[in-house]
Amino acid sequence: MELSYSHQKNDFISGAKRFLSLDITRGIAIVLMLVLHIIGDTLDVGTLLSPAVINDIPIVNLLALIILPFFGGLAGLFLLVSAVGNMISFYRELKKGNSVRGIVLKQIISGVALLAFAMIIEGITGYHGLLGEIFKNLNNVSTVFDPNGGWRVITWRWNYFETIHTIAWCLIINGCVQGLLSLKGNWKNTKKMVISYIILAVSVIGLTQLVWYLVELAIPGYPFANYPNGHSITQPWIGTEPFWDIFRAPFITALASPWEPIFPYLAVSFIGSIIGIVLSQPKDEINQKFPRRMFLVGVVMFVGGLVGIVLIILQIMNGTYTAGVDPFDVAIEFYRLIGNHRIWAHDAANVIYGPETVPIPIFSWVAQFLALNGFSVMILMFLFRMIEFRGKGGFFAKRTKVIRRFGTIALTNYNNQWIYHLFFFLISLLLTSEFYKSVLWGGTFLILFLTLVTFIFLLWLWEKIGYIGSLEWTIRSFTNNVVPIRREKINETAHLRAPDQSEIDNLNIKSKNRVWIRFRHWLRKVKLRLQGKAVDNKFKWWQRGQVDAQRTFYKADWVNLEETQSEIIDETPSTKIDTTEKQESKLALILSIVGACSILFILISIVGLVVSINARKNEGKNKMNTAAFALSIIGCVLLLGLIITSFVLPIGTLGIF
Repeated sequence: MELSYSHQKNDFISGAKRFLSLDITRGIAIVLMLVLHIIGDTLDVGTLLSPAVINDIPIVNLLALIILPFFGGLAGLFLLVSAVGNMISFYRELKKGNSVRGIVLKQIISGVALLAFAMIIEGITGYHGLLGEIFKNLNNVSTVFDPNGGWRVITWRWNYFETIHTIAWCLIINGCVQGLLSLKGNWKNTKKMVISYIILAVSVIGLTQLVWYLVELAIPGYPFANYPNGHSITQPWIGTEPFWDIFRAPFITALASPWEPIFPYLAVSFIGSIIGIVLSQPKDEINQKFPRRMFLVGVVMFVGGLVGIVLIILQIMNGTYTAGVDPFDVAIEFYRLIGNHRIWAHDAANVIYGPETVPIPIFSWVAQFLALNGFSVMILMFLFRMIEFRGKGGFFAKRTKVIRRFGTIALTNYNNQWIYHLFFFLISLLLTSEFYKSVLWGGTFLILFLTLVTFIFLLWLWEKIGYIGSLEWTIRSFTNNVVPIRREKINETAHLRAPDQSEIDNLNIKSKNRVWIRFRHWLRKVKLRLQGKAVDNKFKWWQRGQVDAQRTFYKADWVNLEETQSEIIDETPSTKIDTTEKQESKLALILSIVGACSILFILISIVGLVVSINARKNEGKNKMNTAAFALSIIGCVLLLGLIITSFVLPIGTLGIF
């Protein structure tokens, strides 16, 4: 049976333009989230910190007590990446000639849709929603559906404000802001746009305390008060609390939520917008010093915030407490909650350590905000400097596939964290003979390993069918089928995803049994469509939501922003000077100095060593890369010494406890 197809031959499928640093950072954020949530939910911290144990365990546990809570507060990193990506997309649409109104409307619809999915995830499908409750009670699932069982989480957790909610609100608000700023062609004035966003970011931070005060004035005790029945005032129960309280809840939590409210986190979105605007300019108009300058902005924020955090901790340790309460314990508990953004506001003084009133300075949240989000800016700009601004997009793309897959369907991965509840159930039973009993580091690492391996395998397998069934696929399928412009745009790309000639030839099956031929033919067409191929140059409705891994993951057009090799011609025709000479050596020297001379960033010594070795190969040995090589070795030796010391010496040798 011979079949004919209208197939447009493409020897090269044009990949989508993508910034690899954004994809890597998105993946890092998801993996970091998984690691921190698993440690927080499974590790027996109480035993490790007990007086009978703490002095005998290695110092690395104390370092973990400092580092892990800080990284747990980096939720703003994902918001930052999201804002950069959205602004780049905004500018691409503008450059195509699309109307500002249409782009803004699209962004608002996307934000509203994401907000709706965020509520569904938190209340129903997420790891702490109804599905999560089932996986947290695998030893007795029926209790979840008792009259007072865990199923009731759907009535209140929908308004548990998380990073997804923040991103959704920032999509809506920032879309409107960008739309207004872009009117009359103002988006073409890069300097004006950047200055506008700087003013907006500073204004949001400056207005934050006032906004919180006004919310508390309208709703006394917000966000830490409870209703008379004990329910949190930030999460009114559907069917229990008044309708007005339920209706206003999403708007009030957006302003003053305990976790990542848009005041001040809208400022992070504006910072991301600044980065996105600059990166959207033509390559020759982007200053090569931009990543360094933004990195230094992050350093100033981080160091300033860190100094503030230390001073605040010292003030808390000098506070007056009930007899028998150790001020050091209060300070530890306060710092441990650094990821809980409103806890660092002065109105949280009575909710941190039992009945104690903790002397929190009124603007403590500023130090916390600057330190956490300054570090996020540093991470992102460091990656941009190491990848795009060195022209290494393709090089690193091949070596970061595993980590990038975590960010491809980030929303779904956030939702599917209930997977680690399954391994917690199994490992705790194996090690403690009890269900969901906290374990020590060995058990936690085993749960972590099994969870990550499961995610890696599922993402690799899921990729083969374009992530059909994921939340991203659901959103894309809806918008790409319902919105006419989106549907037409997707259909126009069908020829880019047509089967190649060998796949078409395989569809032509020769047999005398026509029923068998038709079945095999149908089966092979389904297989091709599951792989994202546009058979007959047409998409089925469910294909319009698939993620095209070939164009966006494997064969993407990775943006590189390295300095163009320019040559200055001397009066003598044969004399040429390469203005980009020794750039890698300079970078290696900077990295090695930072790594060897700072405890906070000593890990950079490893990067400095790799860059210095490559510089010696590509640029030849010179004073800079030789010094960089030596300093990096020193930094790596110091790092190794610190690691060995922290794993060998017990905390008791420090005499702290």
